[in-house]
Amino acid sequence: MIDEAWALKPALEQARAIAAKQLKPSDLVALYYDRIARIDPELNSYVLLTRELAESQATAAEKRVARGERLGLLNGVPISIKETSALAGYRNSLASRVFEKSIAQVDGFAIGRLKEEGAVILGKTNASEFGTRPVTEGPMFPPARNPVDKSRTAGGSSGGAAAAVAAGLCGLAQGGDGGGSIRIPASCCGVVGFKPARGRISSGPLFGEDWAGLSTNGVIARTVADAALGLDAMSGHLSGDPYWADIDQPFLPAAQRQPPTLRIGWTVDAPTSVDPEVVAVVESTAKALARLGHAVTRVTPDLAQFRPLIQTLAVTAVGSLPIERTELLDPLNRLMFEAASSSTAVDYLQTLTQLHQQARKLIATWDRIDVLLTPTLTYPAPKIGTLGQHVETASAEFLDWLSFTHPFNCTGQPAISVPLAMSRSGLPIGIQLVGGPRDEYTILSLGAQLEATVSS
Repeated sequence: MIDEAWALKPALEQARAIAAKQLKPSDLVALYYDRIARIDPELNSYVLLTRELAESQATAAEKRVARGERLGLLNGVPISIKETSALAGYRNSLASRVFEKSIAQVDGFAIGRLKEEGAVILGKTNASEFGTRPVTEGPMFPPARNPVDKSRTAGGSSGGAAAAVAAGLCGLAQGGDGGGSIRIPASCCGVVGFKPARGRISSGPLFGEDWAGLSTNGVIARTVADAALGLDAMSGHLSGDPYWADIDQPFLPAAQRQPPTLRIGWTVDAPTSVDPEVVAVVESTAKALARLGHAVTRVTPDLAQFRPLIQTLAVTAVGSLPIERTELLDPLNRLMFEAASSSTAVDYLQTLTQLHQQARKLIATWDRIDVLLTPTLTYPAPKIGTLGQHVETASAEFLDWLSFTHPFNCTGQPAISVPLAMSRSGLPIGIQLVGGPRDEYTILSLGAQLEATVSS
């Protein structure tokens, strides 16, 4: 078997070694499955392995290299897919017992793009039911545990994806983010989580407005450059998409160049208390950015305005699903499904109108800045089984924790969580960089600069 160190190397390095015939995809696949067998029983990051598919894709990737064919961006690189995403021919449960016998007939757009770029799919990763909880705990699967501290949550809803990347169980991971579901687990597990701009990756062919445009596919990776590579491999749109953001240039070069001097605003202001260690990390990052030559100022955007709006949109998203046996649902989703019937079309349209009005106000902040620096979460990963245990208070608890992530699903702006520090108790702390509308390039350059100069 190849050197085990390959399991933790960046996906970009893996792809280059494969192209140079220094590494065989089949050997990398065997290494990852060996590690999954040894490590994952304690983490529960994977809920479905697709070994036959992975081995056939690895063989195809090796043949492309041998024949000197054009290679996709991720040719031969082993990746994971989130359980809530559609992988043709495999279970399409949405992480719910209600749909556990459903089989995907087609690939989701992002999955199809990953296949086109030569990625090798190891399996599907753990997620909370319908992606509604920001911790990966639900009735269908055991909880996803944090590789840093197995008593702690891996975050959610893409918790299995982040745990797999952090533990060296895949090269990079596809995830989904409707309120922070990529950035949350990335911050919890100490990896990079990248939510692209609205419309950068099509939600088709199965969805039109996925969570009214709040939700998007994205990347969980070991490095900022890997996150950019993953976005290059997934981005694009289908004819008829309700939103799309055309791609002017590849994203990877942005993560490989120094940013220009930027106007950076920073905030730790939230409608709830923020852990002092988290505040200290953001403040020290702001000082580091100033030393790097950027123009850094404290700003006070209103990030509380979206709380009731995103709750309504989440409730109606669950209510739109064809659910018959509600007794199989997570109690929180059962409450949401039942509450959805009292929301009218008028309520929904009024909520969307308010959402867009508030989004315009928040985005106006970028008239004065290029990037916003915030904490990713208000505190590090909590113990498993402690957050959102009572359905009456769960939504408020979640939104407090996600005070800095969900507003930018509402505005559709790109955002990235970068692991820059550890708490005194040894838990990862991520900072978030938010770019202007459709400007992933600036936060990729800045994130890579911080990764190289500040990351502990």
